[in-house]
Amino acid sequence: MFGRLMEASDNSTLINPVAPTYLISDYIEIAYLGLVLLFGVPANVIILKKLIAEWKTAKRDMVKSGFVLLKINLNITDLLILTYSLGKLIWLITYRWVGGDYACRFYQMFSMFSLYSSSNIVMCIALDRLRNVIYANQIHTKSSKVSLVHFLAWTSWIAALLCSIPQFFFFQTIEVSPDFIQCTDVWQIRRHFDMEIRYFSNDSFFLTETFENLYNILHLLIVFWGPFSVLVIAYFYITSRLVKYSKKKPGAQNITGPLPTAADDSPKDLIVHVNVEDGLLKKEGSILKVVKCCTEKKKKSQRRNDGKDSATSTASARTPMWRKQMRSRVFRTTMLVIFTHFLFWFPYNALGGVKYISQGLFEVLSANANIFKDLQILITLINPFLYGFSSGN
Repeated sequence: MFGRLMEASDNSTLINPVAPTYLISDYIEIAYLGLVLLFGVPANVIILKKLIAEWKTAKRDMVKSGFVLLKINLNITDLLILTYSLGKLIWLITYRWVGGDYACRFYQMFSMFSLYSSSNIVMCIALDRLRNVIYANQIHTKSSKVSLVHFLAWTSWIAALLCSIPQFFFFQTIEVSPDFIQCTDVWQIRRHFDMEIRYFSNDSFFLTETFENLYNILHLLIVFWGPFSVLVIAYFYITSRLVKYSKKKPGAQNITGPLPTAADDSPKDLIVHVNVEDGLLKKEGSILKVVKCCTEKKKKSQRRNDGKDSATSTASARTPMWRKQMRSRVFRTTMLVIFTHFLFWFPYNALGGVKYISQGLFEVLSANANIFKDLQILITLINPFLYGFSSGN
């Protein structure tokens, strides 16, 4: 809900009868967007194909297949942001809105949809990692694991769509000078023009400054601060859980759940707790299969370490699960994606919050609003190098 492009608008463009001309910063932004699109689009398309192929081959690995599926969704959101950036580039080159009123409304709605979906998917990645750590010493069935990832992804997309719909009603075109049409929000129009605004009466509460502030605050909470709070809580719990694992003494935990019979080898209702130090098992099957798997692994380990010091061999075979989690590529990649998301999204969203803390500071910093906003676009060029040009988990 309640998303909005917080562009740093020069109010003179709404009251000056003479159309504005290009600024040096406009040329810099055009060049910047052009370069991001030139390298970002082919990089993300290549990575999308690679991720789809990787997902098809990783379906037997429950943890990896779920993470790859979320990476595919994040890659799609990056392509949506690049599409929105292309529209912004065309808008800057023409220096006026040439698409008409409905195109203006749908463009603003689409821009928020791309940002909301990106932020939501990053949050889903953190929640999926949290679930994997909580149940790190259990064997999951593939169907339940993947179905949860599908649920998170679908919920993210639907929520992003619903949250972006208000954009359609709060933006419209206006002719600010002869033959110079712009796409702007209804509050700017209300402040500088005495004209009818579609879908709202002149005394509507939705056109007041109070609702405008509420709208902007809710947008900031939904697009960044809310998801960021979830990320902080999730990784605080993950860190505390892994530290807790590290302090546990070696030892096997009990096996719970209905035991399979000789005629029933289905793992659907079986949850097997294994030694915490053995890490996350990814095999499915009966207890006999698990025992067989573990026995074979121990034999192979003994053969590999034949002739070596026995103490070294034992220590190597008992690497704590929390260290395996911390060293896993899935964990590292997740941390990098989330850290990068924060690093490139924080400045612009922090600027939006400054407006309600210090108006004077906001007016000084708003001169750089477009720079901060374009950082969010740059992440589409960085993400493929974080999760696309590497494989494994």
